[in-house]
Amino acid sequence: MNIVYSSSDSYASIAGVSIYSLLCNHEDCDKLHLYIIDNQISLHNKHRLETLCAQFDRPVDFIPIADIERLVGKSIDIGRWNISTFGRLFLASLLPEDVEKVIHIDCDTIVTDSLLPLWNMDMGTQVVAGVLECIGDNYKKELGLSPQDIYINAGNIMLNLAQIRKMNLEQRFIRFIRTHRQLSFVDQAVLNACVPNEQKMVVPLRYNCYSIVYYLQYKNLKRAKKVTSYYSEQQVADAIRDPAIVHFTTCFMDGSRPWIENNRHPLLSDYQAYKQASPWRDEPLWKDPRGVLKRIMYGLFRILPQGFVCAVIGFIHATIIPLKHRIQK
Repeated sequence: MNIVYSSSDSYASIAGVSIYSLLCNHEDCDKLHLYIIDNQISLHNKHRLETLCAQFDRPVDFIPIADIERLVGKSIDIGRWNISTFGRLFLASLLPEDVEKVIHIDCDTIVTDSLLPLWNMDMGTQVVAGVLECIGDNYKKELGLSPQDIYINAGNIMLNLAQIRKMNLEQRFIRFIRTHRQLSFVDQAVLNACVPNEQKMVVPLRYNCYSIVYYLQYKNLKRAKKVTSYYSEQQVADAIRDPAIVHFTTCFMDGSRPWIENNRHPLLSDYQAYKQASPWRDEPLWKDPRGVLKRIMYGLFRILPQGFVCAVIGFIHATIIPLKHRIQK
């Protein structure tokens, strides 16, 4: 099983906790090779990650990140994201030719169960396997997709690198980035726009159980995101009850994450347990970067009726943000 992480130096400790959780839950896996796309990780942090992998007798290779802006020939507006997120688009050329399939895992996760059932899925000629993103139709339309088209969350995905090489998809990624000034959700938008709909495989939500499903009731989840094509209420409930990857994404109902002060995620204690057992147990929490006004806003979101909050958020996603993007274009 080939596993890929991508990290900057500032996120190395976050990646370390996730990698520790991965290794703990795969001690019975015959072969597990770890690759870390290296966005200027310090020698000190590399040594700590290498030592961790050695403790579990797992090989790890650090792969220098591609110069994304040189590849596409222009500067990229990444907003609140890190440029290293684009690395997953170019794994077919970054990794050795004999690596034909990988599972990419975001740093802001914990792995709580075996990923072997995911790994053993037959992808055939499909390019990417992942969970449906909870996203509104307007974001799909920006990419030339229809409301019924598959739109995958790119954080935790399985990639058929052999098929990507065969289709020369990286050149398609580059052309798309060059010709689109506004990229909502950066590399995720590129992946979903460039991979044909029939070559996307949808997997159970448990393989990428992102934060918003823990905070909102199902009806309010769909109301806030204006999503039409999504998992059933029972499928979401099953994932929450038995996740394989918990993805601590940002969410308007919290505003913090488990390695930052004042986090309220329902599985905070699970994250803390892995951190406490890992080599990063003594890493202090990051300071909460939110100002007073933002803290008040997030506090109001928690005490106001959830349906009302989600209706407001839904209006913003359905009307305000698409209007902003049209103006920018």
